[in-house]
Amino acid sequence: MTARHLPQSDPVSPSARQRSPQSHPRSRQEPIGPLTDLPGVGPARARALEQLGVRSLRDLLFLVPLGVRIWGEPRPLGQLVAGPFVRAAGRVVGLRLQRRGRRRSHVRALLEDEAGDRVQAVWFNQPWVAEKLVRGAWAELAGPAREGKEGLQLQGPRIGTEEEPLPEPGTLQPLYPSVEGIHADRIGAWCRELAERHASAVVEPLGDPLLARLDLPALPRALAELHAPSSPAAFEAARRRLALEPLLTVQARLRARGRAGAGRARAARIDRALHEELCGRFPFRFTGGQRAIAGELRRDLCRRVPMRRLLQGDVGSGKTVLALYAAMAIVESDGQVAIMAPTELLAQQHFYGARELLGSVGIEAALITAATPAAERRFQLERLARGELNIVFGTHALFSRDVRFARLDLAIIDEQHRFGVAQREKLLAKGGGAHLLLMTATPIPRTLAQTLYGGLEVSTLRESPPGRGSVRTRYVERGAIKKMSRFLAERLAQGEQVYWVCPRIGEREAAAGAPAAAERRYAQALESSLAPFGVELVHGRLPSEERSARLDRFRRGEVGLLIATTVIEVGVDVPDATVIVIENAERLGLAQLHQLRGRVGRGPRNAYCFLIGAHSARKRFELLERTRDGFEIAERDLALRGMGDLAGIRQAGANLEGLGDPARDLDLVAAAREAVRADPRLATLYADRAG
Repeated sequence: MTARHLPQSDPVSPSARQRSPQSHPRSRQEPIGPLTDLPGVGPARARALEQLGVRSLRDLLFLVPLGVRIWGEPRPLGQLVAGPFVRAAGRVVGLRLQRRGRRRSHVRALLEDEAGDRVQAVWFNQPWVAEKLVRGAWAELAGPAREGKEGLQLQGPRIGTEEEPLPEPGTLQPLYPSVEGIHADRIGAWCRELAERHASAVVEPLGDPLLARLDLPALPRALAELHAPSSPAAFEAARRRLALEPLLTVQARLRARGRAGAGRARAARIDRALHEELCGRFPFRFTGGQRAIAGELRRDLCRRVPMRRLLQGDVGSGKTVLALYAAMAIVESDGQVAIMAPTELLAQQHFYGARELLGSVGIEAALITAATPAAERRFQLERLARGELNIVFGTHALFSRDVRFARLDLAIIDEQHRFGVAQREKLLAKGGGAHLLLMTATPIPRTLAQTLYGGLEVSTLRESPPGRGSVRTRYVERGAIKKMSRFLAERLAQGEQVYWVCPRIGEREAAAGAPAAAERRYAQALESSLAPFGVELVHGRLPSEERSARLDRFRRGEVGLLIATTVIEVGVDVPDATVIVIENAERLGLAQLHQLRGRVGRGPRNAYCFLIGAHSARKRFELLERTRDGFEIAERDLALRGMGDLAGIRQAGANLEGLGDPARDLDLVAAAREAVRADPRLATLYADRAG
């Protein structure tokens, strides 16, 4: 069922096979009118169909079914099991209609087969069923079956009679969505009608070489097979061809938007000698991956076309080092740099971590956040506007109207998925033609990243710097929490430090049976054998100054144990922290658990991550126990739950309406991007359609 090849019979005319890309994928023979032109669709139904993104007859023709069902033979009633779709047949030996008020009712029927086995079926608020079924007559039922108090029960099944039989075994039925007031079968009938009348007139905008390389049919064939499939393989190939359409539209839109708003950049002057000198400023040698990406950054920054690059790397892979390389390169060319993070904690981490290096080479830097005192803020903003400040670190405060640059040449945004496109463009507008470097520590498979950030080049940093210890991850049942204290005390006694993460802050937020609160765990730690090593509590409700002060005490080693919420997920770098305990870990996603695990193992000592959670989540944690590769974890997430909200991609800036789940067809993701890049006519065609 996963094959992508179609049968040899092809209704597309031979002349169509010699086509080249057309000027526009619509023709006068295509259905381009409003939905109300279709018999049976009035204004109310047209509004209902808009819930599916269907606003025209062409939209309805291009509506992709949810899947395809292969009708099988009815099973003996004694062999039926619960499932989303079962088919049964028997004689109606019981039939009852019960009304509850004017509009509520339910019909119950009892079927018995020749072996004497029975099954019950129920229909809610469908009183007409009692007239369609006849006691003593033979009937077929098909639909979901669930186990109830009275045994197996078919719920709302479709009815087949001698006058109106169900589809023959082997029949392929596309499955359509439904909306309020319109049954899925009615939508399917409209789609088939449109396909029969108009599919052959649809013009294929893609050339034969691309379709052949992807094993895809042309649009006329795809639309015909989509709504009346000849085989499961034909349906799958048709679905993939239709899946390519929104991917092409998104890529064209991103490319057009990038070209329209980019302007011209001031090219940096980075010769080979300066490049080597910049790399040599760091107290360690670049990894092979860092050196390769530094070369990419150098090439981008030396061009008059503004850089638009996404740098993604696993936790602790050294992305910040590359950001500082790019920042210092721009400063050496007399430009200014903005480095922005979504939280004060992360902005502070970047600023304090870079301050010594930047100061050693005479680069002036400052930190501006919402917590910056007014007088300090005014002083630094005046220096920034005069060009005396080379690099400014900050949060959303950098969007403010009073933040002005003398010459902004580079904007660097960390954890970029937490910012909208409008916010990024607002920052870039302060420079006019400024380069842009986006960073994320939540890995995304490369081909998916190229779709979500189609206007960007993607650099991927996979290896970690040498000299770091290993991190062992283990699942721990809740009953073992008390035993954990002895192990933690041993670590703390050796001068190591420990995180203990709880998903909630205080008792007021925790209902009965909810996760243990951070405040309660903090109070317990103060009464335990761990108290002599120093205990601190950090959460998001604390004032920023107090939170920073507590974290600084932990960074300096004055405190051994830090009880925290997930506020420490990013922006905390303590090399002596070797243990992290994550309580109620089943309530967090794999990607977030991986980010939290990244708080340890940043120094030379071996580290430990303990996941405390329900036994039902044990299998979910096996991947974390087995690997530290964030890209493998991200790909597993994609396989298990689709695109979802991975890395906040639905805030990434692409208009993803109608895109579905691009993770399902990663080869099409890359193909759409390359097709739009290679063919300007195709890019214009799909950009116009998006408009």
